[in-house]
Amino acid sequence: MISFTMALRGLTSNKLRSFLTMLGVIIGVGAVIIAIAIGQGSREAVAESIQRLGTNVMTVFPGQQRRGGVSFGFGSQETMTLEDSEAILRECPSVAAVSPAVNSQAQVKYQSRNSTVTITGNGPDYPTMSNHPLVEGSYFKKADVDQRKRVAVLGATTARDLFDRQSPIGKSIKIKGTSFQVIGLLKEKGGMGFRNPDDAVYVPVTTAMRRLFGLEYIRAITVQARSQSLMARAQEEIDTLLRKRHKIPMGGSPDFIIFSQADLAETQNEQQDTFSALITYLAVVSLLVGGIGIMNIMLVSVTERTREIGIRKAIGAKRRNILTQFLLEAMALSVVGGLLGVAFGVFGSNIVAEANDWKVIVSTPAIALAFGFSALVGVFFGFYPALKASNLNPIEALRYE
Repeated sequence: MISFTMALRGLTSNKLRSFLTMLGVIIGVGAVIIAIAIGQGSREAVAESIQRLGTNVMTVFPGQQRRGGVSFGFGSQETMTLEDSEAILRECPSVAAVSPAVNSQAQVKYQSRNSTVTITGNGPDYPTMSNHPLVEGSYFKKADVDQRKRVAVLGATTARDLFDRQSPIGKSIKIKGTSFQVIGLLKEKGGMGFRNPDDAVYVPVTTAMRRLFGLEYIRAITVQARSQSLMARAQEEIDTLLRKRHKIPMGGSPDFIIFSQADLAETQNEQQDTFSALITYLAVVSLLVGGIGIMNIMLVSVTERTREIGIRKAIGAKRRNILTQFLLEAMALSVVGGLLGVAFGVFGSNIVAEANDWKVIVSTPAIALAFGFSALVGVFFGFYPALKASNLNPIEALRYE
C-alpha cells in the first residue's frame, strides 16, 4: 500500500507529463477496439448480405469466350439454354428449384414518368429462392412463362420512382415501348454490391428473351439445393449433367462456371480477414509505441529521482520496495491509459459507424483483449526502468547532483 501510494504521488507530481505518456496507450487501446469492431461488423454485414441472396443457392454462369488468345470476360460465352435449366431440375436429385435468368438495362415508362432500370427475366420460383417476398399482388406463374405473358413485378425502388405512393397493381407500364401489366410488388431488400434488386423490373424469362431482347441463350441459372448439406452434391450433379449436354469430357475445360454461396462467403471472409488483420496490426504497433513512451518517461523519472531513491534506501527501503514502486507507476500509467482507451474505443466505434453508415460491433472480448494487452505493455516496458532504479547504489545515489 505504501509503494502504491508513493507511485501515485510520483505520477501526480507531474500531471501533464503523465497524461502525455498515457496518450500513446489511450490511442493504441482505442485503435485496437475500433479495428476489431470494424472487422467484426463488416464480417456480419457480409454474412447478412449473402444470406439475402437466398438459402442453399448457387448460380451457373456461362464461361469466358476466347478468340485469337483474347478473352472476352466472364459470362461472355453463349452456350446455356432454357432446356439446360429444365434438365437440371429434372435430372439432378439434389436440386429443389431452378430459375433461368437474363437481364439488361431498359427504359420503363408510366404516363409522364420514366426510369432506366434493370429488366430481369426469370422463373416463377425467384421470390422463394432469393428470399425476396412480395408485399402486394402476386408473382408470375409457370403458365405465364410458357405463354410469354406481358406481365411484370416491380422492385420497391422502381415502384416509388414510377408510382410514388400509389399502388402499381393492375397498372400498365411500357418497357422498350411494349405494354406490360403490373401484377406484383416486391418487398424492399437493399442493394448488394453492384446489384440492387429493388431497382429492377421482373418479367417472365421467355418474355424477356423473345419479346424484349431477342436472345437465344440465357445469362445465368440460379439453382436451389434441397438442403445446405446437399450443396456439394448438387454442384457435382450439375457439373456432370452440363458436361454431358454440352459434350465436354470430364478432363476438359467447361464452358460454364458454378458459383456457390459458400464460394462467395469464403472469398468475402478472406478479404475481411486481410483487412481486419492489417488495421489490427497497425493498432498494435500504436500500442507498442505507447509502451515505449512509458519506458522512456520512467527512465527519465528514475534519473530525476536518483537522490530520492538513495534517501529511501539509506533509511531502510529494500530493493524490492523500489522495484515495486516504479513497477506500480508504470502499471498505473498503462491501466489508467487502458481504461481511457476503452472509453475512446467505444465512443470512436460509434462515431465511425454513424459517419460512414457501417455496421460496427464492439464486443466484450475485444475490450478485454485490448485492455489486457495495455496492462501487459505496462509491466513489460516498466520492468527495466524499475529494475534499474532498484539496483542503484545508495551511496552513489545520495551524492547524485
